Amino acid sequence: MERIFSVEEANALIPALTRLLEQLQEVHRAATDVEGRSLRRVASSNGSADAASAATKTSEDYSEALGAIEALGVVVRDPESGLVDFASSRDGQPIYLCWRLGEDKVSHWHSRESGFAGREPL
Repeated sequence: MERIFSVEEANALIPALTRLLEQLQEVHRAATDVEGRSLRRVASSNGSADAASAATKTSEDYSEALGAIEALGVVVRDPESGLVDFASSRDGQPIYLCWRLGEDKVSHWHSRESGFAGREPL
């Protein structure tokens, strides 16, 4: 069942979402070594048990952080930029409230069909 948010309810989640999205980004960065190769590829190519273990742990951490956000009813659109949507309604029509990590509050919305490109101020 989809959770429907008011602007106030979405804004109340921003502190928790900030922490969770920063954690998700940190895990994502940890999944990539200094040469830009994923740990999973490194683990499978060199046969190292330590590398395989690190890749598995990182994957689990990523899934856990993403799951915590989704459990709040928030839709993660772009983990790298911290872009999320909150299901809502406007004038009786289903919409998404749109927020990105670093913004002070939810101040934009878009139709369910348009996505970020259709983002408009509230």
